[in-house]
Amino acid sequence: MAYEDKRTTEISVLQLLTKLVKETDRLVRLADDIDTHASTPQAKAAFQLIGTEVESILMQIKTSLDPLYRLYDLDPGMMSLEANRRNSVIREFGPAETTNDSYDEQALWNEVKKPN
Repeated sequence: MAYEDKRTTEISVLQLLTKLVKETDRLVRLADDIDTHASTPQAKAAFQLIGTEVESILMQIKTSLDPLYRLYDLDPGMMSLEANRRNSVIREFGPAETTNDSYDEQALWNEVKKPN
């Protein structure tokens, strides 16, 4: 019975994360539609409201969940995962390559707008 309760909790967490991703996608589409097609000052003001609300939500998530990232330092399995990821990135990009901190905003929007 304990295994079943644990499994139910895991499924619930994954469902919540899936909902978060879906709602984020809806919000990105709304913001893009406002940015692209809105013509009234009220609709354009909604764009600013979205930005303010999302910033507030992100700060709250960061504050609440940042301590969880200590698991990479505390849990042996998570430490191993992190080390393997670092090694994978080093092998993938090679030690001589540098990363470019600039980004292409249009490419990002195109990625977001891709149909599922």
